[in-house]
Amino acid sequence: MRWKGWYAQATWSPAELLEAVRANEVPWSCVQTGEAWGPDDDLACPEDCQPGRRCFEPSARLVQPRPGEGDA
Repeated sequence: MRWKGWYAQATWSPAELLEAVRANEVPWSCVQTGEAWGPDDDLACPEDCQPGRRCFEPSARLVQPRPGEGDA
């Protein structure tokens, strides 16, 4: 999943950018299709692009926690 707003909103301050992402007020696109929907025709957005979705692929850029890390 990619965020298309980076190119359109170059004038946003860091605080405005963070708030827009938190509020999900940005256009997303699927890495596989390049569109606002995935290969399964469902919406490409953070809440829908999760493990368990047939076409989901975890990002190689994200550091995955080791088992037991972060447990309270």
